[in-house]
Amino acid sequence: MENSIRKNMNISIISDIIFNPYFIPSIKEHFDEMVKIYPIPYGEQSEDEHRKQLEKSEIIVIWLNLESSYLRACDALYSQFSYDQQIIDQVVASCKQFYTDISSCSNAPILWFLFEDYFNKLPVVTGYLYNALVDSINAELSGVLKNDVSFIDLKHLIAEVGIPNAYDAKSKYRWNAPYSKILIEAAVKEIHKRYLIEKGITKKCLVLDCDNVLWGGILSEDGIENLKLGGSGVGRVYQDFQRFVLSLYYRGVILTVCSKNDLSYVLTVFHEHSEMVLKEEQIACFQVNWEDKPRNIKKIAEKLNIGLDSMVFVDDSPVEIEAVKAMLPEVTTILFKRDMDYEQFSCFNLKSNVSIADIDKRNETYRTNGFREKLKAKYTDYADYITALEIKMDIHEAAPIEFSRISELTQRINKCTNGRRYTVTEIKERINSEAVKLYSVSVSDRFSDLGLVGAIEVEGDVLTLFSLSCRALGREVEEKMIEFISDKYQIKKIEFESTYKNESVKTLLSESFSNATIVNREIL
Repeated sequence: MENSIRKNMNISIISDIIFNPYFIPSIKEHFDEMVKIYPIPYGEQSEDEHRKQLEKSEIIVIWLNLESSYLRACDALYSQFSYDQQIIDQVVASCKQFYTDISSCSNAPILWFLFEDYFNKLPVVTGYLYNALVDSINAELSGVLKNDVSFIDLKHLIAEVGIPNAYDAKSKYRWNAPYSKILIEAAVKEIHKRYLIEKGITKKCLVLDCDNVLWGGILSEDGIENLKLGGSGVGRVYQDFQRFVLSLYYRGVILTVCSKNDLSYVLTVFHEHSEMVLKEEQIACFQVNWEDKPRNIKKIAEKLNIGLDSMVFVDDSPVEIEAVKAMLPEVTTILFKRDMDYEQFSCFNLKSNVSIADIDKRNETYRTNGFREKLKAKYTDYADYITALEIKMDIHEAAPIEFSRISELTQRINKCTNGRRYTVTEIKERINSEAVKLYSVSVSDRFSDLGLVGAIEVEGDVLTLFSLSCRALGREVEEKMIEFISDKYQIKKIEFESTYKNESVKTLLSESFSNATIVNREIL
């Protein structure tokens, strides 16, 4: 991860509180010593000097205190011990305008700390009302801007370090620096994690063992009827873990199974055990046999066409964990324990705007890859195989209903892409220009419908976006996308941003558009 941080990068933080002396050293520790931090007082972000800083920022952090920034929202609680929806609407509207001001001068990822309610001592008088007000504002704010901003749950961070450990009362009243060193460091750690997510430098595939991970007991020894799963005892641990894993699935994580077992027995548990939460159709790949796990994990990566560095392996055996660490150091490993810290799974890029329909299409594609491989084995000529696949492509100007999916693609793809990443708001803003044309790419073949798997954007004679999901690679889809661009446009420039995995695409684009200049928008 260290190589993913660009030296001399700029980070702006807009706040109404003071973070010194802990914030800057912690930022430099997690990012790089050469990182430049620009503090911007809340309310002054529209000044020319600060707008210039925002324009060249790679990250913008927003950390506001509700009582300091929106005191009027609390006035009714002080006097009437009540609040209404109008108060919430006013705060959310103000935050929306604030976001608009910031985004108008910068395309940098915005990391926004949600409000917390421990800072204020009013709950001693108002009881739950202040807490309810804060929670309501946070819920509506995060709902309104969920596609544009990465929100950080400050209340959760405070709870993790403990309320007594989160504050520095002396500093609060001396120079408006209320938070302790331990909380600032926890916050910076979260900022670093979110930055990696925004840049796509995260994990995407979870590889799960079965015995004593998805259920308690050894299937081959105990039998399906004696497995510990569900109920009120130890079995609840495994069922709760499955529910957690299912929540990852619905946020875009690819689920696979790698287990030393008989596949038929494992599938029987998935089909017949009444306490199973996970279903067979949610597992993109089963690599279940008696071979060593490093070899099987490599096979999973090959079948899914993903990098080993995008995989996380979970097993209850320290021996298996160490074997994977030794043989596949790129793979992140997690030792399963009944009382383990789920925070270890925060390495995944979890998006709130992932379409369940797209997830299902993705998994269907992965599950049918075996049929494609069997078909491929029948042909010695690759062109004949492509013909036999009966690939159908549809490239058309993107409709508003597709913007969310296109945004998701740009955020998650690291291999077959020019590196450009968009939020939904940025897409909406860009297509307002007559010079910008955005296209969606949908693909199907004889085995499944892959859905919307790619996107193209051209601005005048500049190729600004070229992005294709890895599950559509190897079927000449990228070549047909290039053919489509060449037929419609005379490309003179290609914008490119390195993701450390997309050098092959840079070569493909430069060779396909030999008269075009590659313009590096940003070197990570």
